[in-house]
Amino acid sequence: MKGTEKIRTAMTSMRLLALSCAVMVAAACGSGGGSGGSAQGIDVGALVPLSGGGAVYGPDIEAALKIAVEEINENPPMGRPFLLHVADSQTDPDAATRAVQKLINVNRSAAIMGVWSSAETLAIAPMVIQSGTLLTTAAGAAGVTDLQDQDLVWRFYPPGKYTGAAIAQAVREQGWRTVVTMSRNDPSGLTIIKSFREAFEKSGGKVVDAITYPAGQSSYTGEVRRAIDRKADVIVNVGYTPELSAMLKDARNSPDKGTWLSVGWSVNQGLFDAVGADVAEGLYSVDAAPNVETPAFERLRTTFKGTTGRTLLASDTFAFYAYDSAISVALAMTACNCTKGAELTAAMAKVTTAPGTRVGSYADGVAALRGGGDIDYQGASSDLEFDAKGDQLSGYGIYQVKGGEIALVKKFELP
Repeated sequence: MKGTEKIRTAMTSMRLLALSCAVMVAAACGSGGGSGGSAQGIDVGALVPLSGGGAVYGPDIEAALKIAVEEINENPPMGRPFLLHVADSQTDPDAATRAVQKLINVNRSAAIMGVWSSAETLAIAPMVIQSGTLLTTAAGAAGVTDLQDQDLVWRFYPPGKYTGAAIAQAVREQGWRTVVTMSRNDPSGLTIIKSFREAFEKSGGKVVDAITYPAGQSSYTGEVRRAIDRKADVIVNVGYTPELSAMLKDARNSPDKGTWLSVGWSVNQGLFDAVGADVAEGLYSVDAAPNVETPAFERLRTTFKGTTGRTLLASDTFAFYAYDSAISVALAMTACNCTKGAELTAAMAKVTTAPGTRVGSYADGVAALRGGGDIDYQGASSDLEFDAKGDQLSGYGIYQVKGGEIALVKKFELP
């Protein structure tokens, strides 16, 4: 690591430490043991992938949650500040299960936020449902929708079935008719590819090959060669940044590496750092389009930059959704004057879904609620409209890497 990089890393760590102290300052009074928080504060948990395959996303999720909690604690629900307990899921369902046991049974968390993967979500769901703990997640797997969850599980990223259909629509709009699909062998990836294939073939497109690959390899030479050799109009890859980075490195020396499209959460600064902007040049991606015109979006980006020294890209999906999940939980607690139970889950829908006064910040939402009105929080990630199963609905965008930047090509809605 170069000297300037060491200095930058140290400064970032100091900023995050300072923000952590601000978030947890109320814990000095003792976080107590009552369900849903102590007399001094409301204990809330964050289950974040700080190690393992999801570690490329975990630090941004954690930072976004801490920024949200700092805003909340300026005027907290019922006058009780959020006491945030952060646990590392290790990107592993077994480790996530152990961490959630502590968040529920020791920390007495009223809500658990920041959960990233489908496998982790499905593993911990029985515990959070049994304990009556509200859970927010970015999981994409179909199995999350099928949970008998008593309205406790809220998905702050659209289900994989919607993402797959969105990719199919983007591919059609680009005029591509033949596709090779490449999918990480996990519940989310398989759900997205299944949905994509159904929608794409229904419209007359052809999937000429379907490749499933394991996570965590440093090279995918065989899979990449197979995909390129099929000469399809586009290679659609559904996975995460580490795998996509390895594949683009494998493809870069091919005379014709083909046209590649991936999911938006794979195309980020971490990818550019791993492969170089020249290797990523021309890469397409599809993702739920963030609310770039809202106050919440710009406020999070500005505070994030000041806190971490890093710039959030529009494709840094999970940070935006983590932030919105914490704000939504706090607004719901303010609306119901409660921290658990059916009243809280009903309030989650009430504060995020029309009708109601549109608000773009926690502070504005609290002011409107305490004035006796209904609100419709417009988040940094989306307008936060949920269906009856607590699944997120969203608009989408197709992006392309151009000159080292991720440019929005087109926004669109699913029919």
